[in-house]
Amino acid sequence: MSGDEERQPGKVSRRTVIGVSVGAVAVVAAGAVGVGSLLSASNRSTPGGTQPTGSGMLTVAHHGGSRDWPEMSMLGYHNSVLLGARALEVSLARTRDGVWFGLHDATLDRTSGTTDFVAAAHTWAEVSQHRISAAGTTNPSQPAQPYARFEDIVAAYAATHVLYVDPKVVPAIHFPELFAIMSRTPSPTRAFVAKGYCTATDWPAQAAARGYRGWGYYYASEVEADAKLLTSTQARWTTLGLDYNGSPAVWERMRKLGRPVLAHVVPDATAAETARKRGASGMVVSGVREVLAPKGT
Repeated sequence: MSGDEERQPGKVSRRTVIGVSVGAVAVVAAGAVGVGSLLSASNRSTPGGTQPTGSGMLTVAHHGGSRDWPEMSMLGYHNSVLLGARALEVSLARTRDGVWFGLHDATLDRTSGTTDFVAAAHTWAEVSQHRISAAGTTNPSQPAQPYARFEDIVAAYAATHVLYVDPKVVPAIHFPELFAIMSRTPSPTRAFVAKGYCTATDWPAQAAARGYRGWGYYYASEVEADAKLLTSTQARWTTLGLDYNGSPAVWERMRKLGRPVLAHVVPDATAAETARKRGASGMVVSGVREVLAPKGT
């Protein structure tokens, strides 16, 4: 499975998103901008980069730029910020001794080449012995990177960027630990968005009860196949997400709900242009370098 893919609960892996919600906004000197400023901020230039689509579209770095650098590494987040990503996404696992860290899967196997190395069955010291491979990036020869603790990502970026947080396969019983980490940040409900697959229940419910915004992502083919999917789940999310190349009909249907719809996962400039044409309010970007870097750099 490549770095651009997400695994839905109980389903096969596929491309996914990480979006920028109505509150996930541009980087400013004073910190993360609140909900009311998102759409107006979309007309501003992006610090450290440009928007090739010409639309001022909001962007969030998928796994810290998973097409360009080892996914969810501090290197990826650092480079995404330098290029102007306005929000950062992190999927989280939890070690046996209670350390939350960036990992999309239940195991380290895909990202480190281990075999049946279940994160929840090992300590952070054991996880730290492994490195995140660059095999799924456009430059597989670049050095592998250490796994990043969530607390370190928060310390580095929560004051200036919105962080989209997805606990993935971690049981809901541990969510209070995650909220405790988030709550130590000034204005946590402005700094974090609860991200999840559209049918998630515990995570968006617990987040909403604490005042956090939520971002739920969908796939157009599933919305078309299940007439009740959108109507039965959309109310639990502050903003919505749809695959950038989903059918125009589903895009129109979702936009008519009156909330921002963020395109996922955008790998390159061509896909970014497709997202713009679909009417996306923002986009989740795996190919940060191509989408955000000025041409010729």
